[in-house]
Amino acid sequence: MKSFISGFILTFISFLIIFFYTNSFYKNTKSIFFVNSNYNTYLFDDNEMILPTKYKYVKLENVPEELIYYLIWSEDRNFFEHFGVNPKAILRAFYINIKEKNFSQGGSTLTQQLAKTVYLSHEKTFKRKILDMMLAFFIERSYSKDEILEGYINSVYQGNDISGFGASSMRYFRKDIFELNTEEMLLLVGIINGPELYNPYRYPDRAKKQAIKLLYSIENNPFIKDKAKIEKRINEMTIYPLDYKKEYLNFIYQAKSEESKIGLKGGGYTIKTTFNKDVYESVTLNASTSSIVINNKNGKILSFWGSQYSNFMSLKQIGSNIKPFYYLLAIEKGYTPDTILPDKPINFGSWSPQNFDNKFRGEVKLKDALIHSLNVPSIYLATHIGNSPTESIDQIKNFLINNINLKGKYTSDLTLALGTLESNPYNMVRAFCIFPNYGLIPKIYSISEIYDRKGNLIYKKYPEIEKKVNISNETYSTMNQLLRGVIENGSGKKANVDGIDIHGKTGTAEYATWFTGFTGSKGVSVRVDGKGLLSTTSSVPVASRIIKNFIYIGNNFEVPLYINVKNVFQKTDFFDDPITFISKGFDVIQYLKYAKLKFNINELKLKINKVISQIEDLYPDIAKNLNEWKDKNLVDFLNNPFVFIQNGYDIDDYLNKMVWTEKLKDKLIKVKSQLEDLYPDIAKKIDLFLKLKEKK
Repeated sequence: MKSFISGFILTFISFLIIFFYTNSFYKNTKSIFFVNSNYNTYLFDDNEMILPTKYKYVKLENVPEELIYYLIWSEDRNFFEHFGVNPKAILRAFYINIKEKNFSQGGSTLTQQLAKTVYLSHEKTFKRKILDMMLAFFIERSYSKDEILEGYINSVYQGNDISGFGASSMRYFRKDIFELNTEEMLLLVGIINGPELYNPYRYPDRAKKQAIKLLYSIENNPFIKDKAKIEKRINEMTIYPLDYKKEYLNFIYQAKSEESKIGLKGGGYTIKTTFNKDVYESVTLNASTSSIVINNKNGKILSFWGSQYSNFMSLKQIGSNIKPFYYLLAIEKGYTPDTILPDKPINFGSWSPQNFDNKFRGEVKLKDALIHSLNVPSIYLATHIGNSPTESIDQIKNFLINNINLKGKYTSDLTLALGTLESNPYNMVRAFCIFPNYGLIPKIYSISEIYDRKGNLIYKKYPEIEKKVNISNETYSTMNQLLRGVIENGSGKKANVDGIDIHGKTGTAEYATWFTGFTGSKGVSVRVDGKGLLSTTSSVPVASRIIKNFIYIGNNFEVPLYINVKNVFQKTDFFDDPITFISKGFDVIQYLKYAKLKFNINELKLKINKVISQIEDLYPDIAKNLNEWKDKNLVDFLNNPFVFIQNGYDIDDYLNKMVWTEKLKDKLIKVKSQLEDLYPDIAKKIDLFLKLKEKK
């Protein structure tokens, strides 16, 4: 009797320990609808899937009743009666396990299987079995039977890294779950008993036999009248192969790296990327080539190429790709395209830089030194930006690191001027944005929208400006003319494409060649890895092939040339004499692009409205174009803060010119709340502005 009581007490205490342990474990677990981060669906920018889906959430109401019937019959016929566990099935499995001295028999209910899938490992141990029984008990008290069934249908493993029937029906049969026929449902349910054993790709005949076995096991099937007919259809059914390009995995790696920065938790999301499939498919690049194309206005990555993602992101010396940055500094300090630079032998200790052709030209103009990528005059220029060669190199390095935030591995000696900086195409195409954008660098991104498993939009990326590099518009314009000269007459000639206003710079280093270029709306960077290559015969021709396809990618704008416009229009200003301006054939819209740099929004609106009233009778089409341009480009901060910021307008100037009212205060508070997550710095400026006004 004592031993019985002791045994009972020990059993009761053990039960309490297990109960409270499981209860504590369960309270700290995720929902039964939680999905692992590996199970996201990624889309190109046109909503086509990048890779076949591994997870697709389906609501229970959209699951065919017939499929539910086969699932319940196969896995848990007492599902709607039990409380999470099936005592009879457990005792039967326990007896067999003891008899055979292993734990191969499960006796698991759907709820237990769900607990195992979501919370536990798949190892077959006594401890895991106890845990899944207890967890099933808690799940049944937290969720309805329909919720448990829906959770199971969306999480059950279907082989080939597929989670749930929604994804498996799409992968194996290219159908939505509600389109499945009887034989397809039987095959999917049959997979559950052995996802690897009945893998439809590796063992299609075995998977079909399992479906037939399930077919004949079902008694009094209300959905099937002729089992022989269904058996024939099972044997004849088509299982679609896995169809994707291995290279597309690189897109997934890039998106996943961005997911972590966004802070996305779990999985089951549909992630729409900025990647354009047509751009990617337009060229085939070999394994030694890495390249990227972006929209340099809004920061979208349109495509990139690389045999492996790690290779694309690897660092290599950039060669003469560095030159535009210190030529920019030199011109800002007073040098001009016609400044004469020495092209003569020069020594820095034991180092004697050479031109690519080992020739010296005596003296050359600054523009020719850049256009033809001459090293010796470029070194001279780089070492005379500051008061000494060392100070000059420090200034260049500081500009690249702190002003542009060009990431890479830097050297600290004079060789930096010839591109011993190591970087990658991603960093270079971003840095070159300062030229067409007159100092603005957009934040580069590849995820545009994220939807949860129920299709709700939970994240939308709005373009934002990451950096503003303060160099005069005249200097940027001069550099843009020089970089166009590289294409028309210099080392980048082979990148020239009729009808596309491409600018850029070549680069040759010991183990890689480069071309980084841009139009008014696109940016491209190409790197070809290899020793002893020339950019003119490797990276530049590749860039040309990519650039030719720019005409098929949205709008292609020309690069603004600020100085040219100023010189051309200084005798006839559009706002002073619009009729004469138009009659001379000058481009009105092109003029407005530069006027945007000179006037604030309200001033420009007033000037345009005045012009419209003057010309609408004589030039109604131009007046209409002016109105359309004004509505699209001159957005008010309070009405459309995101576009206002994207255009690079000065928020401080805007706020300081506002007339303070209580109505304005309410609007600013609303805008601040919209911007806090995406533009915290601007939200802080608004907050400070509000506090200052409140004090007054």
